[in-house]
Amino acid sequence: MTARCALAAALVALTLTGCGGGAPVGFDTPESVLYDPVDDVYLVSNIVGAPTARDGDGYIERIEPDDLGRGERYWIRGGHGGVTLHAPKGMALVGDVLWVADIDVLRRFDRRSGAPLGEVAIPGATFLNDVTADADGTVYCSDTGLDAAFAPTGTDAIWRIGPDGTPVALCRDPALGQPNGLVARGGDVYCVSWRDGTFQMVDRKGVRTELLRTPAAKLDGLVRVALPAGEGGDARPRPAWFTTSWDGGCVYRLDLTGGVTPLPLRLEQPADCGFDDKRQRLLVPLFGADRIEVLPL
Repeated sequence: MTARCALAAALVALTLTGCGGGAPVGFDTPESVLYDPVDDVYLVSNIVGAPTARDGDGYIERIEPDDLGRGERYWIRGGHGGVTLHAPKGMALVGDVLWVADIDVLRRFDRRSGAPLGEVAIPGATFLNDVTADADGTVYCSDTGLDAAFAPTGTDAIWRIGPDGTPVALCRDPALGQPNGLVARGGDVYCVSWRDGTFQMVDRKGVRTELLRTPAAKLDGLVRVALPAGEGGDARPRPAWFTTSWDGGCVYRLDLTGGVTPLPLRLEQPADCGFDDKRQRLLVPLFGADRIEVLPL
């Protein structure tokens, strides 16, 4: 059996149910899922409506990995406990700080309590989308450059926030194609584009290199995972890249040599995916369907 056929045979979307602890939860325009390996929970950002509306009603919930219907729904909630949160999207953890993209600012929260810890405004941003962090704690975020009608604003950029909290534009280039999902590795940032389906890398000097293009565009999330040893007949763990596509209605597996493989599952508006490396699960929020798909790899 080929590696592609084996993956297709093994890929089955899970609907997790059970009788775990915690209160019942739901989703309201879920945009991003992040796995917290320290507390073994899933964090889900919920926009609750329009992605650029400054309505103060966004929230982040904590979900139990083995029962997506249980957890703490309003763990961090706009308008409560001194929290400002309008339309939360991508998230990243750096030490004990949770970073969250919210239209034109990055908000910071305590990883354990959810208490607000301040914010970093991104000058001129219109649609902050994903957040990623490198091993040294440097934070990066994408500005997809869209307005309320999803029309381009021309603010396409990848921003870098260093230890002093000052935002610096790593790359401002229309060729970024409305950057969305990000993964930082060793000072380089890998990125997928909303406009044209480009998978690209921006190095620490801001130089952009196109790696490949997917058959369909409107790419959203991006994750890099280490598949278990033996995948595809290889005895060593293999890195793999996955992105979600609204136009394709699917998840693409990306190969840095140029290959693109759609996973055999139709998804509606798959947004910013996360990865649970403990259980080897791809976590895909469905933006308009108000649910999370869990795909075992």
